[in-house]
Amino acid sequence: MMAKFLIIALLTCNYQQIAQGARARRIDNEDLYPSPRIVILGSVGVGKSSLANVLVGRDKNYNGRKFNNGCFKVSTGLDSITKRTCPDQGHWLGNSSNTRFTIIDTPGFGDQLLEEEKTIENLVTTLRDEIKYVHVFIIAFKQTDNRMTNSLRSMISLFEKMFGRSFWDNAILEATHWNHGEDAERIRGDSDPPITREFWTSEFNRILKAEYNLKTDLESIFIDTFHHPDDPHEKRVFQNETSKLLDYASSRQPFECKDIEIALTEIRQLQNKIDNLIDEERDKKNIIQKLTMERNELKEMMERNGLTTARPHSDAIRDTSVYCSHNKCYTTTEFVLLGLGAVIGGVMVGVVGISWFKYSCLPNEKDELDREGHMSHQNSLMKASRDIPDSKHLIENEYSDELWHKSRERMPPLPPPTETDF
Repeated sequence: MMAKFLIIALLTCNYQQIAQGARARRIDNEDLYPSPRIVILGSVGVGKSSLANVLVGRDKNYNGRKFNNGCFKVSTGLDSITKRTCPDQGHWLGNSSNTRFTIIDTPGFGDQLLEEEKTIENLVTTLRDEIKYVHVFIIAFKQTDNRMTNSLRSMISLFEKMFGRSFWDNAILEATHWNHGEDAERIRGDSDPPITREFWTSEFNRILKAEYNLKTDLESIFIDTFHHPDDPHEKRVFQNETSKLLDYASSRQPFECKDIEIALTEIRQLQNKIDNLIDEERDKKNIIQKLTMERNELKEMMERNGLTTARPHSDAIRDTSVYCSHNKCYTTTEFVLLGLGAVIGGVMVGVVGISWFKYSCLPNEKDELDREGHMSHQNSLMKASRDIPDSKHLIENEYSDELWHKSRERMPPLPPPTETDF
């Protein structure tokens, strides 16, 4: 059993040595930039330089005298001091017994991304050509950055364009200016909802998933660079959060920067479109002005020489007449008259059709009334015959009188008497 355990241990050690050797062979600039390598990204004034100084064991308010272009220099204003991407190396938290690592300070991005193209170009070339491999991208936000502003959205979109979507696998969130003192925690707890570390992390992950279609949540750290070292609670939280960052950096596969591209910001793309529209408008104005000048020159020439426009040629009129004779050109009046004639004709056809239908298909109203009156009269006589004994005789006489009258109506009239008749 012990022999089997030793074999497994040896295989594990050999595997780790092989893996470390493969990583060492792949990262060929460890002497200049020891691993892990940490890049801090964020907006202007978020506290990137402060965090970088604290991680290498310098004072949080370091003035950057050792570096050029404002690298690692802390500013109390909102203007970005760091103008270039600057790497530095040292022991973790300044303790010589801790591992060595590389920290990269970057310029702050804000609302003036149009003016920061040089800093963007320097960031890309430094990471791609010098650093070459990055283990962690720290995306720093202030504690009060609880919503995605336009500047933050443009900044993160820029990172995704430069690094590609795979950089999210090496990204971690940092909440700066997060005071771990009792009063600060009480104030955050009294908010509605309470602002806890879990709530802050879930909110930012929700925003990033909605904006950038992330599939997994990002981890977060809450390193307070202005903590009180004499406060046991704040010191313990600081040690825990920095250890969490180091463990995360050591567990990441390095991100290779060879495919990083110099990307245009969304603001620059919009500005380019605006510039193109302005150029098009200017060209059209020049064309209009040129045509106006030509028209005025021609008008002056005609007035000076007494020229007028020529009358229409008779051939053109003849051609128009031939065309209209073949294609039935009508005036507005002719169209109106044609429409009225069509309406009147339609009404007349409708009246004739209704009359024909009435006299051909419907029964004669007068005959119907006579028939109904005759039937009513017969019914009344039949009723009377039941009440009066001699009614049958009366009915017969009345019926015979009626027949006699009808026969008289059908007989032709007699000629007038003459003298011979007497």
